[in-house]
Amino acid sequence: MLLLALVVGSAVGVGAMEEKPALSARVEAMGPVGRTIRLKLWIKNESERRLTLMLGGRPAYNFLVKRPDGALVWEWQRGKIIQQILERRSLEPGEELTFEVTWRLVDARGRRVPPGEYVVQGVLNLEPPEKLLTDPLPLRIPPSKKARKGR
Repeated sequence: MLLLALVVGSAVGVGAMEEKPALSARVEAMGPVGRTIRLKLWIKNESERRLTLMLGGRPAYNFLVKRPDGALVWEWQRGKIIQQILERRSLEPGEELTFEVTWRLVDARGRRVPPGEYVVQGVLNLEPPEKLLTDPLPLRIPPSKKARKGR
């Protein structure tokens, strides 16, 4: 089972004058379980005070799966209707927001991706054009059991 997590501290538009970032973001990938991987984005208020975020759009989050060379393989929001609404959201010190989706191991055209190396990034859309991005998380898709048995 694959379980990976990365943390990035990026003060995109919030608390940029503080020594440590006001917000941190991390992404986890859990799986593969069958033909899916669960992706989870965590946003945490790292500051000592309440933060008010302006989330850009509904839903305000996205997940990107890319090849190690940066070529986009799959984007969770692609083909979805995104309401262009700003939503005010307050986070107390230490409070987290989480967003979770399932990647069915397909590319943007719905074709099954081959085994190999990928990277995943979580994105939180703030007041445009601001975004909070996680660091790329390495992800390895192993060959299916059927493919291994056939060798």
